[in-house]
Amino acid sequence: MKNSFLIKTFLIFGVIVILSVIFSEPLLNGISRALVHEDPLVKVDAIVVLAGGNGNRIEAAARLYHEGFGKKIFFSGFKLYPKIYTSTRMKNYALELGVPKDKMIISIPDVEVSTRGESVANLELLNKNHVKNFILVTSSYHTRRAKLIYENTISLLAYDVKFLVYPAQDPFVPIEGWWRIRTAQKGVFFEYIKWIAYYFNL
Repeated sequence: MKNSFLIKTFLIFGVIVILSVIFSEPLLNGISRALVHEDPLVKVDAIVVLAGGNGNRIEAAARLYHEGFGKKIFFSGFKLYPKIYTSTRMKNYALELGVPKDKMIISIPDVEVSTRGESVANLELLNKNHVKNFILVTSSYHTRRAKLIYENTISLLAYDVKFLVYPAQDPFVPIEGWWRIRTAQKGVFFEYIKWIAYYFNL
């Protein structure tokens, strides 16, 4: 059943891509742009970085921190191997980028490995630290879905917190010309699969 669903989704996606190639490049770029959300930035209490990416998310967050948009950087992450966590790697890279250790707050949550699970961990961490507003940083193609998930989680947890979304450019999944790069093709395709799963609450 699951395989049949994936095959049908892949076929539909393939037809869209083929038609887009035939008719115009702007349509192809429109497929990826539909995944992106970006808010005008203002200074906030915190910058929240989602796990994943290839360092681009930490780089974007560190840049925002140095530009004065957030007072501290928050992230959680998940276990990679025994005693090895994405949050540790994220912290170490942020240190290399000049973010002071005392300006980072991390947690190692026991939640499902997903954007939804991470949203619960991050929002609980923010609430514990009395954060009232933050900038959410994730890869560009992941921003719109992440925004909806965080809005939903904030509502479920009944937290009084506001946030903005900032897209971190990903060289492996560029928004413009994504169909020319295999990693970008996979990134865009699977992001649409995750959108479907989100709407069906899977």
